[in-house]
Amino acid sequence: MTTAQWIYALLLVGYAGLFLFFSRVFYWKYYADKNHYARRPGGLSEQFIADLAREKNREIPRFSIFVPARNEADVIERTIDHLAELHYSPDHYEVLVVTDEKEVQAAQEERQHIREALTKALAGEAPWPHTDRHQAVLIALLSRLSLEAAELAGKKAGYYLSVQEILSVPAHQRQQILQEMAQTLLTEKQRFSRERLCKSIQRALPRATESEIAHLYPIFLSFAIPTVMAAAQLKNEHPDRLLARMMSEAAQARQRLTQKVLTALSETISTQVVRRVESASAETLAQWIDEACVAALPTTQEIVERKRREFAARRDVPGLKHVIVPWDFDGYVDGVCTGRFIPSTKGRALNYAFRFADDRSTMWGFYDAESRPHKDVLLYVAARRLEAGETFQVAQGPVLQVRNFWQDGPVCKVAALYQAVSHEWQIPWQLRSFPVIGGTNFYMDRNLMLKIGGFDNTVLSEDMELGVRAWLKGDAWPEFLPYPSSEQTPTSFKAFFRQRLRWGTGFLQVYDKVKADLTLPADRRKRLLRRCWWQGHFSWTLFQLIALLPIVVTILYWNGLIDPTGVPEAVKIPFRFLAPFYLGFTYYCFFHFRKYIEPAPRAVEVTGLAQLLLLPVCAFFLPTPYSTSLVLKWTGHQPKGWVKTPRTKE
Repeated sequence: MTTAQWIYALLLVGYAGLFLFFSRVFYWKYYADKNHYARRPGGLSEQFIADLAREKNREIPRFSIFVPARNEADVIERTIDHLAELHYSPDHYEVLVVTDEKEVQAAQEERQHIREALTKALAGEAPWPHTDRHQAVLIALLSRLSLEAAELAGKKAGYYLSVQEILSVPAHQRQQILQEMAQTLLTEKQRFSRERLCKSIQRALPRATESEIAHLYPIFLSFAIPTVMAAAQLKNEHPDRLLARMMSEAAQARQRLTQKVLTALSETISTQVVRRVESASAETLAQWIDEACVAALPTTQEIVERKRREFAARRDVPGLKHVIVPWDFDGYVDGVCTGRFIPSTKGRALNYAFRFADDRSTMWGFYDAESRPHKDVLLYVAARRLEAGETFQVAQGPVLQVRNFWQDGPVCKVAALYQAVSHEWQIPWQLRSFPVIGGTNFYMDRNLMLKIGGFDNTVLSEDMELGVRAWLKGDAWPEFLPYPSSEQTPTSFKAFFRQRLRWGTGFLQVYDKVKADLTLPADRRKRLLRRCWWQGHFSWTLFQLIALLPIVVTILYWNGLIDPTGVPEAVKIPFRFLAPFYLGFTYYCFFHFRKYIEPAPRAVEVTGLAQLLLLPVCAFFLPTPYSTSLVLKWTGHQPKGWVKTPRTKE
């Protein structure tokens, strides 16, 4: 055989080995199903927990659930609502949302700049600012005034009925829908999507049925149109084609109102709005802009406070506490305010919040700001606590980052699916030899958390470090929690890279921390370092080399260094099915996790599924953040600060 033939034969052997290496995932699935998912107790209910507590002569477990949320206004409300619907007695658990005072300070500064810029623009003293945030505030202001004007002009041509219908929607949700619809109309001037406009209603009214959304859509659209017209008049713009399209859409949706009547009413309302704005005093205008800032750009704190007041008036929801971390808190469990700036991290925020938890809570749960845990999770954790007592100390469940799948780019789509595979099938196997904690969808004994000193707020992977320290210093090994929580994946490759780079850098920080601590038990320390090296340094390097293999093969082929003639045809046939197999498995993963994915318009779904065909290209980029973290560490340029992951608005 020639050298080129030998190279081809070796490549076939390598591809066969890689397939066997990949096939481990099927054993992981078998192991997870047999030992965990198939063993989830049936009949879990509050009555089951009450009966078990009597049988064990123990009290029904109480929980405190912590949700760190800095700059999470886009997702936090839905998360609070979901956590309030967990299947557990609301008297036996509480939710603590932990925000950061720095967000309030930043919002105050931004709102002052917006107020000054818009006030000058409305007075004709400065050009109109064109940032999305300035426009959002203007639209929020005009949508509110449009509704007020519509109430006065509402008895014309059946508009009165529409006013009454729109007023039946709660004020906060009404304002949210109107401003989002108007914003969509302005940003999609060439072609706006009815599905996206309806999404504004679905986002504000998540319990609304499709028929209710279809009924509300034309009503809100006909009120959003005067808002767009008023904005155009104030800016001396004349979007005639956009106006014609909006009127056509509204008239088709509302057969009792002709396009001519809608145009006349919209012009009347928008003219009234413009007159009110132009005649308002500077003081009144500043007040309106401040209120619009709250409506268009609310802080996490403002949303949490609104939910807290709502929950305080209800008896069917758990207690909701709002903890604001001072800007100068030093970050330790028993820490103090220092009077100087302290960088914000997730661990720092949680360490501060622990002092506000109910003393009666025996288990503490942790979720990210966009988490949607399985509704039976508290029942399961309570049952395990009652059965095992204080020997049940740490539990980690799978985190499926696929909920915003349709908004993700191609690389992020593939990453989301394979991350979900890893969490659902690999973590049960991995927990046999590595005390990993994922930072969300995990529970820990309250006393254990305080005993080991809470989170290390200086490490970028504070969750992994906590799991390692819980075993090294608390003698607690996490067990698998067979109830998933859905979350989001960063939508852009840049955000994905930064998030995974932080994870990889934090992993290496933990490795170095354990390696440097000679006070730890020698046998456990060595065992953990070996496992970390295998899971991190070795695996990341191997995966990056595997990702480079197709490029190397292509270069060799172009240079005539691969000759397949030396291998029998019968041997080559199975290898032709490997690429379709990997692609088919990826689509299988999509359908397997589809129930956790937020729905999208059909056209978006078709395009998104087609992007999975880019799997061979996407696979190259998946390990790059981790291998980059190794290179940056070796060169002394690793990231130092904690970087927040951006969210998709829900």
